[in-house]
Amino acid sequence: MPQVVELPAIGQDQRGALAALVRICKETPAKGEPFREFRTRLRNAKLWDRDRPMVILRFLGASGTTVMPSLFMQTLAAANGDEEVALAVLDRVWHLNPLLGKTVLELIGQRAYGKDEIYKLLGSSVYRGVVPSRPALETWLQIGIGCGLLRTLGIAIAPGPRSDRYNQLAASIDLEEFLAEDKPEPEPVIPVVIDEDLPAAPEPVPGESSIPIVAAAPAGSPLPAPLRHLTVEGVPCPRGRDRAVPASRFASGFGSDILAETTSRIAAWWTDVQHTSKAYKPSDFGLDPEQWVENADEIVYRTAVAAALVFRLDRDRGGVIVAYSALDKAGVLGDLYQGIVPENLPTHVDARALMLASLAARRCAEVPELASQLEGRASAAEAFASLDTALGRGLFRTELFWMFDMLSRLGVIRYDDLGDFTVTPHRIVRDTLFRLGFVPSPYASDAQTLAMAARSARRAVPSGPADEILTMFALAAGCAYDCSHRKTCDFPCRERLE
Repeated sequence: MPQVVELPAIGQDQRGALAALVRICKETPAKGEPFREFRTRLRNAKLWDRDRPMVILRFLGASGTTVMPSLFMQTLAAANGDEEVALAVLDRVWHLNPLLGKTVLELIGQRAYGKDEIYKLLGSSVYRGVVPSRPALETWLQIGIGCGLLRTLGIAIAPGPRSDRYNQLAASIDLEEFLAEDKPEPEPVIPVVIDEDLPAAPEPVPGESSIPIVAAAPAGSPLPAPLRHLTVEGVPCPRGRDRAVPASRFASGFGSDILAETTSRIAAWWTDVQHTSKAYKPSDFGLDPEQWVENADEIVYRTAVAAALVFRLDRDRGGVIVAYSALDKAGVLGDLYQGIVPENLPTHVDARALMLASLAARRCAEVPELASQLEGRASAAEAFASLDTALGRGLFRTELFWMFDMLSRLGVIRYDDLGDFTVTPHRIVRDTLFRLGFVPSPYASDAQTLAMAARSARRAVPSGPADEILTMFALAAGCAYDCSHRKTCDFPCRERLE
């Protein structure tokens, strides 16, 4: 059974959203409809989020070039009255994450709990499931309140009038058995549709930018901030170096043999690229392993500040380092870490950099022993989950992988699977992986999907800075949706199947 933590906003706080969802299901033809038309109806109903399309599609169970009504959509369409609608939605929410439902119901079955109390428990070691972000939990709670699973008692949450049915379901779940058998459902497939609603280069979201649609990053479509130092000037084109892989070999899917061949071709091309990486290093921010021995948690905090500046300050490499150094030399970073209000702020301290450092300090202060958690896990996957639980929750996304890479470069965390989490899965990286068949979708709405993309990037580029290599590959090859090279490209790529 899955552990979906991102749900569409159709709860009590979104008036008319649930009714609109029911109407969408009722109007979906039994024989299906083109994805473009289905998406247009979702957009008109204000249920389509262009930055997170997988959320509504996953909830509906809708997918593919021709969208067929899923069993849930058919059930919701056939529901008569508020009671049946509420039960259909609650059944779907329960199916998507029974562990979260079980945990919350058992908690509020003892007494009414505040939302922050509930989230604090979910973020602790007591809860062994996938931890939702705070906004995602709010969405889950609002759906539960709106459909009668929960009710509000002042500012607290208590069992609702329809909770009995789900209390019985919760009692039947064996935690160990559930965790042993837990596996995600297949992700929805979003066909490539190029128009104003699902463009090849979507609007940038904090911490990442979309892939450029030509061989160099054009004005108005910049590379993600940590990759803007890259250039393909003088870099040989990856195309035309080998015999073309026949489309018939990957028409029915990208098998392991096809992916291995792509990996080999990228490696052969990269060998000929004379590239000296200008990626950030721990020394750029004055970090060294000896500091970890003395105060490991402060190093985690300083790495978080560096990540915030690298991804969100919107400066080039030199500007980011200058901003960080100004905060450090003025004693601001030390004061914020200690919870002290800086007394003197020199004029050269950047206001935005100060704000970002303050946010990182506040979040790190909530997890005072984070460094020991990163060191004491059984695997990098578990350590990364701890980092996501501590600093995710709406603050960091792709930055977490960058932080993991910095800590690995310092040599302070060591795991056999560490390489799977030291590739930053920027959007341009995910787009490239999607075209080459390494991931089923370029979209990533949660830490799990981002981690899968990072592992896939490491599979495509087993050694070296995989995010930089895949980005330069895409730029040098001119990779794009609706690619102009699809008839002459020798790489196995989804574009050649269009």
